[in-house]
Amino acid sequence: MVASVECKVCGQDNPPEARFCANCGATLVARAKPPAPTVGPSYPTAPSAVAMEYAGFWIRFGAAVVDYVVVCAALVILRLLFHTLLSYMLLFLFFLPWLYYWLFTGLKGQTPGKMLVGIKVVNAQGNIPGLGHAALREVLGKLISTIVLCLGFFWIAFDNNKQGWHDKLASTYVVKVELGR
Repeated sequence: MVASVECKVCGQDNPPEARFCANCGATLVARAKPPAPTVGPSYPTAPSAVAMEYAGFWIRFGAAVVDYVVVCAALVILRLLFHTLLSYMLLFLFFLPWLYYWLFTGLKGQTPGKMLVGIKVVNAQGNIPGLGHAALREVLGKLISTIVLCLGFFWIAFDNNKQGWHDKLASTYVVKVELGR
């Protein structure tokens, strides 16, 4: 039974289900309480938590390229289907990409590009961020990351937790997952 998880970097106590420190963002490894003495044979136990590996800049860039191609293809298809509704095309150009990233990230934690390369967006507990945090990350966070010469995205390459500004704003992390899971 795990009472709490202490961060080895900053010493912060975190809930037992947390995979990342709420204070500094470091990867956590749960420590189990020493078991009560038992009578009879003892059996080895499985590790209580698995450390997650952060996804770096280049793998995330590859996923972004795949997602860009998917969004562009969807826009071309919409343009072909609704060629007489040119006034609505601007609406699609602005809102379809945001809708795509927001829904996939909020509901699955992965866009098709992220699924292809084996990475996932998670919160500090290692769960899918949900629609609220996804909106904060994908709309406001990415707007801020883009406005300053895309520095918020390049920040991923230099940050210890591989977080861009949009990740920091929404308290999310992008981690590697096994392909097919």
